[in-house]
Amino acid sequence: MSADEIIDQLQSLTVQDSKVDVTDGHGFSTCYVYDEGMKKHENIFDKSHPEVPDRISRIYDKCQEYGLLRKCKRLPSRVATDEELLIMHSQDHINKMRATQTMKNRELSKYADSLDSIYLHPSTFESAKLAAGCTLAVIEEVASGKSLNGIGIVRPPGHHGFHDVCSGFCIFNNVAIAAKKVQSYSHIDRILIVDWDVHHGNGTQALFYDDPSILYYSIHRYDHGNFYPCMEDANYDKVGKGAGEGYNINVPWNKTRMGDGDYLAAFHHILLPVAYEFNPDLVIVSAGFDSARGDPKGLCNVTPEGFAHLTKPLMNLANGRIAVILEGGYNLSSNAESMASCLRILLGEPCPPLEEVAIPCQSALESIHNTLKSHSKYWKSLRLPAFMNENDQKDNNIELEKQVEKKSTISTKKAKPRVQHARPTNEHTLKS
Repeated sequence: MSADEIIDQLQSLTVQDSKVDVTDGHGFSTCYVYDEGMKKHENIFDKSHPEVPDRISRIYDKCQEYGLLRKCKRLPSRVATDEELLIMHSQDHINKMRATQTMKNRELSKYADSLDSIYLHPSTFESAKLAAGCTLAVIEEVASGKSLNGIGIVRPPGHHGFHDVCSGFCIFNNVAIAAKKVQSYSHIDRILIVDWDVHHGNGTQALFYDDPSILYYSIHRYDHGNFYPCMEDANYDKVGKGAGEGYNINVPWNKTRMGDGDYLAAFHHILLPVAYEFNPDLVIVSAGFDSARGDPKGLCNVTPEGFAHLTKPLMNLANGRIAVILEGGYNLSSNAESMASCLRILLGEPCPPLEEVAIPCQSALESIHNTLKSHSKYWKSLRLPAFMNENDQKDNNIELEKQVEKKSTISTKKAKPRVQHARPTNEHTLKS
């Protein structure tokens, strides 16, 4: 075959011809999971509560309306087993949630009142197990290579779920469970979790705070500690501890109406440089759309087009292995439009133009500067003079000198597998 003939054949290929078939022979590279069973969890005491069953059905219906789901592989839903829940949660917590199945309404109300921002229903336990199981289904599918990417239309959400207690509308930490489980796969070592929910994922942070194999990046409203969950743990100086120091990145916003330009600036100046240096084997997005325009709780201004631009660059990491899992989002329309926008990008559509010029506000620049200052000591990709003033550079040089001195006095220990990949420059890696 001549060179001209080869060129003619390449030029005649359709998009469908060129799509990589990584699933069942039908050319699907994107998967999704959805189950009406998750709608059984509802607030029977307060019908005005924002975490409603229709959060997921509206997303499903919108993606159907746009013809997106017919281009995807639908995964069978499943519940998480006790063994899987125990990956991240205590037996006591699981037992307490299971006991709610037989409680009377008064008991449910009393127990829920003892928790932080939680409502309970006799079906809560089963719905929560289904949400965790469906999250596992998507992330296992992507991690195994059967699908290139996927979305999880799940509820109740999970990123406020701690080891031994639920909070913030979350029962079990869906993403954390699945992330830790797929690390048992031989080719999945490092995982990047990107959390753009408007609330800080305090549960996810706590579960991985000393784990150097999970890079957790959260961009959220903080309002100087006055926005839920109202904890200093959400601030920029909480960077991880022990072996995990440097692997926890918080970008805390301190005002409302943060929009596309603010989020994109935080991605391009912090997340993406660090992500390339970290070199993850899998990317998971804790996709809370309460940061979307019109959300009554988040009061931010990220557009559906903005979420597309946040999703697109993440697909360049981890050989394209990315799973987008629903967290919060309480405006039913913007919630559905935003997830549909992310799914379009996963399916290979180009990013739509943004409504306005993406220029970050002064408050965003201050937050980005603070996070850069806190993490430049751990990540070489953040040591850029353009983003540091003279005092910051001096502090950074002093810190680097300390690390060099420490390295010269610490004996070499057995290196971890795959240590040749990029790691932050912190005490843990110096000892490796």
